[in-house]
Amino acid sequence: MDANIDDWAPAVAIPFTSTVNIDAVLAEVVVTLRHEGGRVGGLLQRFGELLPNGERSMWLQDVASGALRRIDRPHDPGATSCLLDADAPAYAACDLRRVAESNVDLAVVNRFGKSEAEGRGLRAEIAEVMAAGIPLLIAVRVDLLDAWASFLCTPAMLLPPDPQRILAWVRPLVRTRAHARVIAWPD
Repeated sequence: MDANIDDWAPAVAIPFTSTVNIDAVLAEVVVTLRHEGGRVGGLLQRFGELLPNGERSMWLQDVASGALRRIDRPHDPGATSCLLDADAPAYAACDLRRVAESNVDLAVVNRFGKSEAEGRGLRAEIAEVMAAGIPLLIAVRVDLLDAWASFLCTPAMLLPPDPQRILAWVRPLVRTRAHARVIAWPD
């Protein structure tokens, strides 16, 4: 897709550490915006049942459809790390491509993680969403903020993991996009 830098959407990162339940913060923003009539797409991370090793199963939820897809592979009780399902990134990439092709008011991405920081993961799909002109809300671990800024090629816009502060940023964008849909003239 050819895009002029002026066509790129605003993006805001929500820095977080292990002491912040970032998934609950993002979910609250999504639920609130949808309740207010906002059109939201993207991916949220969810945790499921407790596994024998004491960890919880991990899922990605498609915000638009509500569909859940498990992203971890069950592993032995003695395992100490998460085993990502090999197909999970491909499914998530397809989900984000659909968001980039949609007319949502806001895209939410559960993480700009280590894979994205290293040039892999959902990096291309995140760029597609932004190039499509869709405002982006994304969670970024504090230790990956430099990689996020490098990805953007500009200083990163940051908001604290506070749903009310995030909503204050995003509501005007949602209203503007919704208004533009209403007054759009046919060709």
